[in-house]
Amino acid sequence: MPKSENFWAAKGAAAKRKYRFKLRVAIPGQNGAPGEKFEEWVITKVNRPSFAISGVEHSYLNHTFKFPGRLTWEDVSFSIVEPYVGDQVDILMTAIANSGYVFPSTKNSKTIAKQNAIFDTFEIISLDEEGTTADTWYLQNAWISNANLGEYDYGSDDLMGVDITVKYDFARYQSKDAGALNRLASTGTGATEKANE
Repeated sequence: MPKSENFWAAKGAAAKRKYRFKLRVAIPGQNGAPGEKFEEWVITKVNRPSFAISGVEHSYLNHTFKFPGRLTWEDVSFSIVEPYVGDQVDILMTAIANSGYVFPSTKNSKTIAKQNAIFDTFEIISLDEEGTTADTWYLQNAWISNANLGEYDYGSDDLMGVDITVKYDFARYQSKDAGALNRLASTGTGATEKANE
């Protein structure tokens, strides 16, 4: 890899590309059974994890001092297209059913539980030009918070798509560079454990 001071002048200069990615999403099953997964080839885009840190101000005389507060991870959204073979909306609705949702009934008072709603797998994988993993984001305790199932339109030739938003507790980052493992974690153990699996 070329040094940073002459990176763009180097023959081997390369940067990450938006279209080089994979998203692995597996929904939870019921009663310990393995769940289904969204096919990687139907996923058209996903935004990477982002976060915001709140700030607290303290005034003293004519000065204002700012202190960092809590870090909050922002929602992640991904989009899929609907093929006729392998109904992805059915997988989505199965995930909602497995989480505990049932249509209103006087005979059933079951409700959504976090432990049943959490994805078995949610990994955003960046690829290099050789098709190997460059880095991976692991979303911890991710669950579906919103789904937009698109619309029918006589005037459009676009593929039918679904936009899904998920909430999660936090994200871990693992780079191909071992020295960059889990930079955002205070202990550095989460991504290292993943790397050693």
